[in-house]
Amino acid sequence: MKTFYKIIHTSSRTLWGNREKRIFCESLWMKKNGHQVAIVAPGDSLLFEKAKKKGLTVYPISFKPLAGIGEYGRLKQIFAGEQPFVVNAHGKGDAKLALKAAQATKVPCRIMSRHNGSRVKNTWPNKKIYKAWCHYVFTTSKDSTAHLKQIFSLSDMQIFSIPDGIIMPDVSQEALNNTTKIAARQKLANTLGLETDARFIGVFGKIDPQSISQLCKVAGQVSRHVTSHHPVSAGDEKIESPVHMLPLTEEENDAYYQALDCCIYFPDTRNFYQRVPWEITRAMACFCPVIGPDTPGIRDILIDNKTGRVFDPRQSESLPKIISWTLNTSQAVQTLTRTARDLVEKYYTMDAMCRNILRIYRLRQVKFDRQFQTNAHENTIV
Repeated sequence: MKTFYKIIHTSSRTLWGNREKRIFCESLWMKKNGHQVAIVAPGDSLLFEKAKKKGLTVYPISFKPLAGIGEYGRLKQIFAGEQPFVVNAHGKGDAKLALKAAQATKVPCRIMSRHNGSRVKNTWPNKKIYKAWCHYVFTTSKDSTAHLKQIFSLSDMQIFSIPDGIIMPDVSQEALNNTTKIAARQKLANTLGLETDARFIGVFGKIDPQSISQLCKVAGQVSRHVTSHHPVSAGDEKIESPVHMLPLTEEENDAYYQALDCCIYFPDTRNFYQRVPWEITRAMACFCPVIGPDTPGIRDILIDNKTGRVFDPRQSESLPKIISWTLNTSQAVQTLTRTARDLVEKYYTMDAMCRNILRIYRLRQVKFDRQFQTNAHENTIV
């Protein structure tokens, strides 16, 4: 018999980043599959607005420090009224209120989700979040899992690596090698005002003042060594560089990846610890060869000469040679992209992500039911 859960997600951020996209997409998947979902987030956040438009139950909570006492009471009212099986907090800003309130109202399954790989200190407030107030910790990479296990002495049954999932594009390698890829290239060329036979290399990563200089340097190297290809990046930043910046909607992503002959991912040079980026899994799902840094998180999926190519992020001088090999070794690259696509399809889809999450819910339900039955039996004896 299938069990349906009532789930509440909390988030304190007003940004629309990968964390919020995951909460939103996971919530829609769960709703589509019969579960009840509510989201507690700032009323002026895009997550709140998008969730409300999609018919999800929403509660406005700012999670600002000065509103803490009143909002803690409000959270307890929400949890007591909704009686969810799961409360999943998605950052320290909301966890310190939401998980404590969930514990106070005896929510059966309390989860702390860690979405990036930044190092966490073993402080008293963090111990409360990761050890006392939650039953499980979710991370998005094996490196984050290993780090948190060591810092807080968590067991294998307390912490799980569940990477972000994507919706797989409906395209075969054969179709992409022919009409689909040609049409995607021509569409991108028309959008950028380039010749119709233009070819493209995707550039991904953190685009900020500190990384722009590195991006421009490598793009210049690529332009000199691979004159037939134009570097292009998805974003609306206006920078003077050889890179074409292209703002994209979510609906345009698949066609964009299908237009690329390869893509390069640059990490945040200030923090190499991160999740598996959606840009990499989406590119792999579209049979696009990926070149990325040998860094924690990314190395979960990017294996050199098996699912893509890797480079030392501190020494990008090797990139032009790797790019040239990728563009000129078609038979080997086809094998890489097929293996990469299979890996994404097995572990990095929205279905795979949500099935893993439901597995943890069922694990907790079994423990909770046993505890409930034991308590009921002891009360009967008394």
